Amino acid sequence: MWKPKKVFARALDPVHIGAGGYKLGWVDNTIVRDPATNVPKIPGTSIAGVVKAFAEIVKEEDEEKNESKRVLKDLDIKELFGTDSKKGALRFYDGQIIFFPVSSIQGTVWVTTSELLNYWLEEDWTNEFPDKLEDKVIPLCGIDPTKPLNLVWLLLKVESSDQEILLPFGVKRAVVVSDKLFPHIVNDNLEVRTSVRIDRDTGTAVEGALFTYEAIPRGAILGFEVCLDRMRNSFSEDTINKLIKAVEPYFRNLGIGGMGTRGFGRLEVLLENDGSGSTGGVTDAQS
Repeated sequence: MWKPKKVFARALDPVHIGAGGYKLGWVDNTIVRDPATNVPKIPGTSIAGVVKAFAEIVKEEDEEKNESKRVLKDLDIKELFGTDSKKGALRFYDGQIIFFPVSSIQGTVWVTTSELLNYWLEEDWTNEFPDKLEDKVIPLCGIDPTKPLNLVWLLLKVESSDQEILLPFGVKRAVVVSDKLFPHIVNDNLEVRTSVRIDRDTGTAVEGALFTYEAIPRGAILGFEVCLDRMRNSFSEDTINKLIKAVEPYFRNLGIGGMGTRGFGRLEVLLENDGSGSTGGVTDAQS
């Protein structure tokens, strides 16, 4: 196998990947979470399913084009994603929240952890941050350390930092918090909406059919990995790039997850670049 390709995505709308259950005193329709951290995630199966569906649409559209203009002419969907009797060549891994947006008196701030930065942006941050941040934050960019910083209801001390980095998706204000605090900030600031079921015959709300549901908010930046098993197939190393670039417009317009008719699910997708840099080596999937 080649090294997994990192793919980044920004939520253009709230994203709801339902867990199929509810919690007492919580919302009716909860979203999928990592059992170890309790942070919401997008399962790899959900990503694989929509990528396959979008790729099949692209292949159908290719049949109506000239040979030279076909986007996925060299890719076999069944070989990539498998069939009922045969395993596919692609491996999709769970999508993680890397930067989570919250409101503050300095504007919208994207929150992350040193562990997430080390893994997803592949920068060596271990010497920059103390072992225990506790109730402090380390500014990455756009934060005035002389002013107080609140993350919604949390008022935290800002540690001084000489380093400012350029982040993907035009993130202008970002801070690092402790691994212990991050799940609480995320779960306390998910988008929660209330809806009612409509009677198709009368066009009015059904009595007793009020329900609430949660979602990863607009502006959250996520990352997932895709790996190609080249031992069983003759795909090139550029296969993943071709595939993601081809389906990116459908992520942007059709989205992923549930509540699509309520304006949920659209993602803007960026690919990891071959080079490295302070932006994490990502490039627009449409470039």
